[in-house]
Amino acid sequence: MARLVFYHYPQAENFSLKYSSASVAEIRSQREQSDESTKLIGYPFEAPVYVLYEGDSEIESAQDIDFDQEWLSDRIRDLSRPGQVVAFRLVELLEAAVDVRDEDEFRLYKEFEPQKIQQALDHVSWGAPLPNVAGEVMLNLILRHSLPNANHRTGIAMLQFCIESVDPDFEMPRTHVDDDTWREWVDPYIIDSKQLITVRRNNLRFKQLEELDVDLVERKDGIQIRLAEFELDMHWREALSKYAEQHESHCTDFAEAVLKRAERDDLLDCQGPTKQEFITYLEDGLIERDFREMF
Repeated sequence: MARLVFYHYPQAENFSLKYSSASVAEIRSQREQSDESTKLIGYPFEAPVYVLYEGDSEIESAQDIDFDQEWLSDRIRDLSRPGQVVAFRLVELLEAAVDVRDEDEFRLYKEFEPQKIQQALDHVSWGAPLPNVAGEVMLNLILRHSLPNANHRTGIAMLQFCIESVDPDFEMPRTHVDDDTWREWVDPYIIDSKQLITVRRNNLRFKQLEELDVDLVERKDGIQIRLAEFELDMHWREALSKYAEQHESHCTDFAEAVLKRAERDDLLDCQGPTKQEFITYLEDGLIERDFREMF
């Protein structure tokens, strides 16, 4: 039977795995040294494994947050104009997702970090082939993880807007969570993406678990990571680079799959938008859009 540990503490998913040991004394020592709030699980395997989880805030209900204009303006004031436009649209998308998803399944796990949106825009190869630009927009927004939740869903929406900025008549294939087509083709891309970004940030922690004969790590949403399938024994900086490259290819493949599924092979070799073209579309092309239809 596989030895499985949880990446997020089961009753408080804003707490994530930080340290593991076969020694209860060592794990308690690590807990005493931590400056964060902590939780501890002892896994009763034949050879027990102890896992320390850290978190810096309590989970909030998305329904408790008021995304009003003043709240948003205070947080994006120091961004460039492109960063402000993307941040504004991302928050609108998050609001739409909150509005249509069940409250019990939509929680806020972290603070809104708009400065990461600026970083994401700075790492896109604007003007490259459309699948590359759209994939990199999605990739960088997901990697920077600026929103308190729904970073994958809003990243997919931004990929869609990127394609629409080149061809406003583009019709996105259905990606609704409650649609069977989601389970058929979108969900596998998201699962693989979440696996890659989790390993990317935790290769050394996962290597430690592997040395304790743990086979599987399960993150929220029931997504399991089989440790033997990933290269973990490297410096953490190397892991950040290696798995970012894999994730970039993954997101470009997704962009190509979107275009092919929409039967728009003509856009595969089309030039992607410049940053200004993308921002102009976000400002002027989405004014009457009801984002709830995307979720």
